[in-house]
Amino acid sequence: MRRHALQAGHWRWPIEVGNSQGVRDGEMVFVGGQADLSPSGEVGHAGDLCAQTTAALDHMAAVLVELDADVNDVVKLVVFYRDRGDADEAGLLAAIRARFPDALPPALAAVPLPSLGLPGLEVVIEAIAMRGTSGDRLLRTASNPEGHWDWPFSHGLRCGELVFVGTQMPLDRTGGMCDPGDPVAQAQINIENLGGVLAGFGAEPDDVCRINTYYLGHGTAKDWAEAGRIRGHAFTWPGPVGTGVPVPALFPDGLTQRQEAFAMIGADGVRLARTALRPEGHWDWPVPVNFQQIVRVGRMIFIGGQISAAGIAEVVHPGDLSTQIHECLGNIEATLKAVGAGMADIVKLNVFYKGGDDPDELYRTLSICDSWFEGPGPVITTVPLAKLGIEGLEVEIEGYAMAD
Repeated sequence: MRRHALQAGHWRWPIEVGNSQGVRDGEMVFVGGQADLSPSGEVGHAGDLCAQTTAALDHMAAVLVELDADVNDVVKLVVFYRDRGDADEAGLLAAIRARFPDALPPALAAVPLPSLGLPGLEVVIEAIAMRGTSGDRLLRTASNPEGHWDWPFSHGLRCGELVFVGTQMPLDRTGGMCDPGDPVAQAQINIENLGGVLAGFGAEPDDVCRINTYYLGHGTAKDWAEAGRIRGHAFTWPGPVGTGVPVPALFPDGLTQRQEAFAMIGADGVRLARTALRPEGHWDWPVPVNFQQIVRVGRMIFIGGQISAAGIAEVVHPGDLSTQIHECLGNIEATLKAVGAGMADIVKLNVFYKGGDDPDELYRTLSICDSWFEGPGPVITTVPLAKLGIEGLEVEIEGYAMAD
């Protein structure tokens, strides 16, 4: 049975949209991007990262409670924060860690960005939690390889058949940077680090269902392709879905990419049967890779980042945000149909759109996405980017669905 946490008594957007703050389906709980916003959509504590972090986490906790879960059920966090070159990421992560008293903290991905869609907004936090359908706590195990650097969160966390891998970076065990500024060498190190985390659960790279890469780039296919070949061939065919997100700067200096991943493995360690495919006639990547457009394992469906393109990443409707959003969602619908699912099965969307601090861009993006859903919709996190991965792109949308 699917349940939705709506916006009654919570912060709201100042436009009428039907997306949910949280969605629960069985043991899975998805919480959309939470921010320090008022019931009328106004930014609170403008420019104050510390105060906004507290408010966003309070909102997240309220959504979890509405869906009969709490912060100790959180298995994965993604934190988008504004970075003007002076952000204290270590302090931010320490403040977030203090809100999770469990000895096994969730996995976490941290993403610095120049803007978050609204003037004065400093942080947006989304979450995935897992709680037994009868209210019982679910067993969790962590993987923190000996060769990994100190990190206040779990490098990897397993709950049931799901494995959540937090931010992986090309760092050594002391936290020192490996091969500064070299995207190809760092891509290889990241994949090796990912493999080390997975091995702690008896899993392998080919158990990965999704890999997301936040890479230093300025909106060209060349930026993506430099390290994309390494990532794309780290998995045997058919590989996982992937989303590549270009960012203008990463912390610390010399870092060219951060990655996060999701994997699934059977309770007995056996590889789970999966459907991984590219629908016939779908767009393809600018360089040969083993990534797929959609992966389904049981009821879980992972939708890779969809763009408005045809053929070999030829942009369709360049520069037209509204039309590209419809194209992306149409591509998502096509991928879902290929694995026996539909738009009503979507539980979560992440919308990466070309934008900055202009509220009108954000609200237009939300409104168009909302038009594709009836009744309570999925959770939606909107993320503005200075550039998308290919010239002419205005938006990329990834998602999760659950279907019988």
